[in-house]
Amino acid sequence: MNAKYKKSMKIVTLLITAILIATASAQIYTYMYITGSVTIGTQKLIWAAGADTPGDTTIVGGIVTMDLDVQPGVTQNFTEGLLLKNNDTSTHSLNVTITTALSGTDFDSAEIHFYTNATGSWVYSGTTLDMTSTAGQLTGSLAANVAYRLTFEITADAAASGSKSFVVQVTY
Repeated sequence: MNAKYKKSMKIVTLLITAILIATASAQIYTYMYITGSVTIGTQKLIWAAGADTPGDTTIVGGIVTMDLDVQPGVTQNFTEGLLLKNNDTSTHSLNVTITTALSGTDFDSAEIHFYTNATGSWVYSGTTLDMTSTAGQLTGSLAANVAYRLTFEITADAAASGSKSFVVQVTY
């Protein structure tokens, strides 16, 4: 009987020790919380096809995939290649940059000209981005229901061929 008593005392002692450790650990923790919400709504700035947007262009959310077909040695203009519209009731500041440039050896020139319709008709914004460089950027703002019209002017080198990729990034 004495052995059972000793075993019972050891188990009770271990149980009490475990409870004390758990209680002390729980008192040491500090709790932090995040309370928030997810607002579901429409996109603030949107891409829209222009009159000159190539037919195989796809626009899905904030991503445009377009193939600008040009001939070597010939200047091709897409005068209303794409529209970047403010679909919101507030003005938004934005930056437009070339993050992946075209190779300068394949193009005599490759530019994006930006026009705005803030006055009711299309007016050149004063910004042209060289698609063969990542150095330039458009920094501006779009008021509610105003758009930028992107005009692409591209002259491929006479000896160039194949498909060349570029990436334009808009942050707002």
